[in-house]
Amino acid sequence: MSVEAAYRLLFQGTLIVLAAMVIAALIRTVTGRLTVDKIIGINLISTIVVIAISVLAVLFQENYIADVAMVYVMISFVAVMILCKIYINLFAAPRRWAQRKGRERHDD
Repeated sequence: MSVEAAYRLLFQGTLIVLAAMVIAALIRTVTGRLTVDKIIGINLISTIVVIAISVLAVLFQENYIADVAMVYVMISFVAVMILCKIYINLFAAPRRWAQRKGRERHDD
């Protein structure tokens, strides 16, 4: 077995393990009770996908695929930040509403 064949086998095995990890993370994300668990699961899946894209870049010896991975990282980061902002606003809205109600009662 040549060194190139050994590396190809290693990268293919790595991709299979990463695919299993994505499936496990997806199951954990779907079954998570809290919204925070779901956001962390989405972030974990994004990280595993970036690693898989990087392994594919090395496996196919194509440099542009690494650029695709970098773009995916940036999109994933922005998506997680937007989800966190939405979650924080939804979590804080009942508190703000209760505070406004409390102020209206004291104004009477």
